Formats: sequence, structure tokens, C-alpha cells
Amino acid sequence: MNKVLRNIVLIGMAALASCQDFLEPASQSEYVPQLVESLDELLLGEAYVGPYDPQDGSFYTVLGLFDDDVAIRQGWNASAEYEGQVNDIRLAYSWSSDMKDVFSGYNTYGQVYEKILGCNAVLDYVDDVQGSEDEKNNVKAQALALRGYYYWFLVNLYGQPYSYNKDALGVPLQLTSELDESGKPRNTVGEVYDQILKDLQEAERLFASLPESMQVLRNNRVNLPFTQLMLSRVCLYMENWEQALAYANLVIDNNNFGILDLNSLPLPDMYGNPAYMDYYTYDNPEVIFLFGNWYDVLSLTMMSYVNYGEETPGGMINWTKYNLPVVSESLINAYGTDGTDLRRRHYLIPDEYNATPYYQPCSKFRVDNGFRLQPASTSGNWGVAFKVTEAYLNGAEAAAMLFKNGAGANYQTEAQALLDDLRVNRVVNGSFENVSIVDPDELVAFVRDERRRELCFENHRWFDLRRYGMEPLTHIWYDESNNASKFVLEKNAPGFTLQIPNEAFEHNSAMVQNEI
Repeated sequence: MNKVLRNIVLIGMAALASCQDFLEPASQSEYVPQLVESLDELLLGEAYVGPYDPQDGSFYTVLGLFDDDVAIRQGWNASAEYEGQVNDIRLAYSWSSDMKDVFSGYNTYGQVYEKILGCNAVLDYVDDVQGSEDEKNNVKAQALALRGYYYWFLVNLYGQPYSYNKDALGVPLQLTSELDESGKPRNTVGEVYDQILKDLQEAERLFASLPESMQVLRNNRVNLPFTQLMLSRVCLYMENWEQALAYANLVIDNNNFGILDLNSLPLPDMYGNPAYMDYYTYDNPEVIFLFGNWYDVLSLTMMSYVNYGEETPGGMINWTKYNLPVVSESLINAYGTDGTDLRRRHYLIPDEYNATPYYQPCSKFRVDNGFRLQPASTSGNWGVAFKVTEAYLNGAEAAAMLFKNGAGANYQTEAQALLDDLRVNRVVNGSFENVSIVDPDELVAFVRDERRRELCFENHRWFDLRRYGMEPLTHIWYDESNNASKFVLEKNAPGFTLQIPNEAFEHNSAMVQNEI
């Protein structure tokens, strides 16, 4: 990035270089962009997170340890060198409020606001630069769509679920790159959602104004169907079932995407290379947009440690590398045992060489022979995928809820049809049966179980458990002596909402912390 663009970023980046400086006042730069191409470059460098930037963004590091899809291995024996990582895992796994004080990887709040600032800088200047109307609308739409996503992510980490208490404290809405010296108070969850909808709907309008050839580009940028998928997701979380279904159908009806038939893939082979294919690629017809990197997603959940065994007669120490977090039995059992659900074989990855009954707490990433996945030493792999399959599940849940609320049997039919369209590509040929569920509650439960099976380890489950009603959640921790400790998150417990890091308050006295 050239000096002019770097100074544009410094409009506020100096104040957000780390989370402790969030919303610290900073003066405007004397440099201004002249061309829309400069803003496009700024957007790519400061608002997106790519696969080759393992230190750029710490969004998802702790997310995979909160829900019921993950458990802790029994009988582990890590050496002292892993003590810090083990403690980080224990803090996240137990939903400890101490994460905000002592967990070095707990930097999501500041990291996401840095990206929001990049979006804001683009939006502040886009109307005044040189370029065609289509070029400006494209850049502006991207910035708005990304900002909408980032605020959705933040408010679902640091605010209570919209359906539970939309008047609870959310996060501050910073909508320009010029920072307020008096600080920013926390907006309510409802106010943040209103802004998210405003951003996404304007992004949709701008994308739709572009030539059709510019609306869906697999060029590592957000696009029209990404925006409509996010609108479907946001409306689902707000329990606006009609709009969630309508936006889902817009994505589903887009002929640029389709569902990958797992029957068309060879079964994973531990001796193959790869043993498991990478689903996070634009070659996958389901993928709408790819984001982030797998180091961020997996660096904590896939923490490998050395388990030292007995000394051999020759003086050698037997040792094996294991992952401390593993897949929970409840998720494994969710796929059934008859072998007809292909996702159990394709999505759940055994430990190295299948030496134990455990599965690795990740899914859909490329795994080389021996079932070995080592994200800490690898770059260039995407970490998050936005896929058309989510649209089917968003739509199915919305239709099922409309049926439950008495809107008519046609919604029962639509929910089942959406499920069938997805599941026929997930069940062994010859074993598929159409969904036929009359009871509304059972239909909703089936949709949500299907969502768990399909979207496992795609950063949905924790947010889903929150919006389903924050029902009690139990984690069992095993120490090195295999002693068990039980951690229980009671219904509607404060632990379902993360604490904002203390450093964020040092330069923003207008904020207050969540009650614990």
C-alpha cells in the first residue's frame, strides 16, 4: 500500500492498532484519496481478512470451545511447555469471565473494530473520488456488507440474543472514521441490529444496481448473494420469519450456486492425499464467499500436544501428538449409526491414524494422509465459508416456524421440500426418504438438528444455542490425572454473553461492562 493510502488508514488506525486504544481520539489525516481504485485497494487491505494473513484478525479463536459440539479428551498428559495453551483452552471451555483479563488470544473486540474502521474510511471518501458510478457503488456495497457482517458478529458475542432482550447493551456503533473525543456509549442490541439491516439492505440495493456480471464474482470479495444470505441470517436471528425465508429463497434461486452431492465423492481414505477434501474453495459449487484463515479458526481447538509414554528398553520414550479438544459424543451420535448419513464419514475427521475413538474438532478442511491437519504451520487456507447450504437451512427453519405459528400448512410443505433438497445430497443413494413430519415442534427440532449436522464447526453452533433460548449447557473437563470437573452454564446465564475486554474501557469512559 502506498503512502497516501497508508495515511488514509491512519485516520483512525492509530487509535485502533490494538484493542486497548479503541475509540481513542485521533486527528484527521491531511491526505485524501483521489481515485476509486485507491479506495478499492484500501478496502482489500484493511477491511478483508484473507488466508495468507494468520495474524490479521483474531475473530474465531475461542468460538469453537463454547458449544456442545466439542469435548475434552480423557487421559491426556501434556508436558509443561503446553501449560499456557491448556489454560487458555480451559478458560474458554468453562466460559470463564477471566478470559478478558488473562487470555492472550482474546482479542476479538479490537480486531473486528479495526476492520470496521477500514469500512468506515472507504464510506467516508467514496462519494468524492474519481471513478464511474458502477465502480463507486461496487466499493460502497462491499464496505456496507462487510460492516453489517462485522457488527452482527460483535453484537452476538458481546450482547444478549435479540430474541431474548433487544434492549440490553450491545456494542458502540462507530459509523465514521472520525473518532469522537468524548467516547461512544454502547448501543442497545436492537439499535445495532437496526444498523446491520440498514447497511445490508443498502448494500443489496447497490449490488443490484450493478451489471449482472458484477453481482456475483468469485474474486475473494463479498457480493450480492453474500449480502442476501446475511440478510436471511439476520432476519432469522430477529425471528422475522417471513423475511428470513424470502432472502433465503433469493440465494437458493441464484443459479450460480448448487449443492455438492456427497455421493459423488470417494469416501475419505487415511492413506490418501488428501485423506479429506477441502470444502472451503471456490471450486465447491456451494461456496458464495470465503473469509479469514484456518489458523485463526483452529489454532486453539486444534492445539496439539505431546503425550509421553513409557520408556522403551532401548532408552527411547514413546510419544504421540494428540489434540486436547475433541468432537463431543452428542454430535457424533447426531448422525446416527446406520451409515446412511454421509456427513459422518465426510465431515468428522478421526485423530491421526485412527489410534483412538476420538475425532478432531474441525470439519471440511483439507487433511493429508494419516488424518493429519496442522494449521499452525500452514498458511494459504481459508477459515470460514458462506455457503448456499445455510440458505436452505435458514429457509427451512423460517418456514417451520411460520407453520408452528399457524401461518398455514404450505409452510410445512416448503420447510420439508428445502430439507429434502439438501438431504438427498447427504444420504447414501437408495436410502433417502423424504421428510414427513406433521407435528410443528418436531419439525422445528428436526430442522435445527439438521443445521447442527450440516454446519458443524462452521462457527454457527454457539450463536444458534444462544438464539434457541440459552438452554443449560454442560462441559466436563478432565485434568492430567483424568479427574473430572463439571462446568454448567445455566439457562440464560451471563456466560452466554462475552465480557468486553478491560482495555477497551481505558480510552472510552462512555462505556459500561456487562453485569455478571
